[in-house]
Amino acid sequence: MIRTKVPAQRYDFPDEDVELVLERFRDLLSSRSFLTLGRYVAQFESEFATLTGTSHAVATSSGTAALEAILRSLDVAGAEVVVPTNTFAATAFAVLHAGGHVIFADCGDDLNLDPADVERRLTDSTKAVITVHVGGLISPNVVALREICGDRGIALVEDAAHAHGSTLDGRAAGAFGDAAAFSFFSTKVMTTGEGGMVVTDREDIAESARVTRDQGKVGGRNLHEVEGHNWRMTEFQAILGLAQLSRLPDFIRERRRVAQIYDVRLNGSSPYLRPMPVPAESGTNYYKYIVVLEGQDVGALTKRLAEEFGVKLGGFVYDIPCHEQPVFAAFARDDFPRAEYLCRHHICPPIYPSLSDGDANFVADALLEVVS
Repeated sequence: MIRTKVPAQRYDFPDEDVELVLERFRDLLSSRSFLTLGRYVAQFESEFATLTGTSHAVATSSGTAALEAILRSLDVAGAEVVVPTNTFAATAFAVLHAGGHVIFADCGDDLNLDPADVERRLTDSTKAVITVHVGGLISPNVVALREICGDRGIALVEDAAHAHGSTLDGRAAGAFGDAAAFSFFSTKVMTTGEGGMVVTDREDIAESARVTRDQGKVGGRNLHEVEGHNWRMTEFQAILGLAQLSRLPDFIRERRRVAQIYDVRLNGSSPYLRPMPVPAESGTNYYKYIVVLEGQDVGALTKRLAEEFGVKLGGFVYDIPCHEQPVFAAFARDDFPRAEYLCRHHICPPIYPSLSDGDANFVADALLEVVS
């Protein structure tokens, strides 16, 4: 066993940002300002709406809260919501907590939701479809999903937890559906530690999310017409979010630098591995760099990389699909062959802004050695 050389993930906070955040924390506390949903949250919402090109942004305590707030605004209680089976459990949990019925669907070859499979699962009870931008890639299939949903009067919701700053044909994640939910969890491309954001062009969804996140208060007053939740974002989170948002172009540029090294080193280098291609029109943020394996034991490969080379892989997207999770047994009504295969046969090499060219090449060397 050797000491880890390349960790799976590393937090990147430039020194000047650390000083800026601490200065704003000090100013916030010294001014005795309100610590939740204050001026920094409002600024963060405004700047994030600009990033996504949407009319409204509503900050929340988590990405899961953002997604459930959207679903509640769409009144999915008692209705069906189509969800990709290859997603994090929180996507389906948000549907259940909003009172909806989960209908799982298969993915395409790029791990994003397959429009043809979605279409065959739609019924008169379908109220919404959730597409997940897996690994930060906005699939061109989102255009077909939007047309399918638009023709049937079904809401299209983006789970954009991975996709901060990602684009398709120059259009930003969050601007393709009726609304989108972003996560700022610690491992994301940009973070507030915990936190989330609803973005939308629909005033009704934005207003509903604002009321729901703040205990159902109408106009911020002690008047309650609907059930609410404590899903508020603190000023401390927003201060960190503003610093991270200003760095997002740099973070994405550096992730793309690492991805380019992997592309050059791994494409066509072995019959046992295949980097997942990114369409020219998709400007991914490379939250994950996904490699599909052929004829390999993923568990054994992962263990050998760690023990012999000190390389920790960067997590899966996702290794166990939702329909195989015990908690969702009641909704596992079908087979999902592409999701089942791709979930079991992929890895994610480390990718983060501070990963050096040398370490990226070392990871590629180690991976090629292991699969050989």
